Amino acid sequence: MYAGMKKRMAVWLHGGLGTGHFSQGYPALEKLLTGLSSSFEIVVYSQLPPNEGYCPPEFVIKSAPVRIKQGGIRWLCLLYYFFRDHARKKFHLLFAFWGYPAGFLTTIISRLIGIPNAIYLLGSDSAGIASINFGVFQKPISRKLAVLAYNRASLLLGISEYQKKQLINFGVKTTIHIIPWGTDTTFYKSNYKKRSDVLRIIHVGHLTPVKDQATLLKTVALIGKHQTFELRIFGVDCMNGEIQRLSLELGIAKYIQFLDMIPYKQMPEQYAWADIMLHTSLSEGQSMALMEAAACGVLLAGTKVGLLHDLGEDCGLLVEVGDFEELALKVIDIINNQQSWDQKIQNARQWSEAHDLVWTVNRLRSSINLLFFPNFKK
Repeated sequence: MYAGMKKRMAVWLHGGLGTGHFSQGYPALEKLLTGLSSSFEIVVYSQLPPNEGYCPPEFVIKSAPVRIKQGGIRWLCLLYYFFRDHARKKFHLLFAFWGYPAGFLTTIISRLIGIPNAIYLLGSDSAGIASINFGVFQKPISRKLAVLAYNRASLLLGISEYQKKQLINFGVKTTIHIIPWGTDTTFYKSNYKKRSDVLRIIHVGHLTPVKDQATLLKTVALIGKHQTFELRIFGVDCMNGEIQRLSLELGIAKYIQFLDMIPYKQMPEQYAWADIMLHTSLSEGQSMALMEAAACGVLLAGTKVGLLHDLGEDCGLLVEVGDFEELALKVIDIINNQQSWDQKIQNARQWSEAHDLVWTVNRLRSSINLLFFPNFKK
């Protein structure tokens, strides 16, 4: 590879850049692409359009006009844009975030034009929970298409060993390379703080069935019988007030703040306030909120999915999905065991520091270069 010449990468995704509240989208995604842009010329093809005025820092983003509402037509527009761009200046690599439909499309395009494709699986694209209609693997057609695409991808990436186990159970047979998403440790920093008399609990996640905030509230209701607490919940309510009503039924509403979304840059001060993060999801690919909390020295506690599954008991408090009674007992017990509390925080923080954003970008860059460009020279 000639000095100064970047390989061209076409990134496919359904959204997450410049969307939503404050146009912040999925901040970790933007940071990751910005990191990769030092090595690759990146053009992003996004099914969902960014908000008006959003300017990506180090890459180009293309999407269909806002007036086009049908999702299928928007994907067709992206296909047109891509093939037009590829004809003008060849791409060397297709890269999809989320496996379906973006990953499925890149696998097809890869076969058509003969360039490699990578798929990075993040969450619902590696899950299937029929009871809440969640994940691509709980519907026969999307499951077959996803398995087909994942097994035929040039490179399949995941973000946790928990996710890898799920994929194998669903019939994915190709090698799955696990590269967790790290945090920006210049932004999320740990400052030792003494735990207050009032247990400060934080939860970061949209109010949705898969996040299972019902288990969260049942847990804190039991904790509240032994320990005064405050709970802050950050996330958009997608359940029409169901979780707020449950907090009233449990008699704990006065101890809870439902704070919707705040600017990403304000989250470190929220982690600095918190003593413990409770995360009670039914399923997770990884959970960036847990990574951020770990980096900031917040004790991790929750269900054995995603990052908590991978870190284990050395780094947090773990229970099976839905087991609010055991989770409450573990929290109450560790409140009286300062040594164990501090050790778990230290272990999780050290892991997050060793697997930060720079580490993720470097590992991802190396995986791409070794598999696709064996003659690449730094």
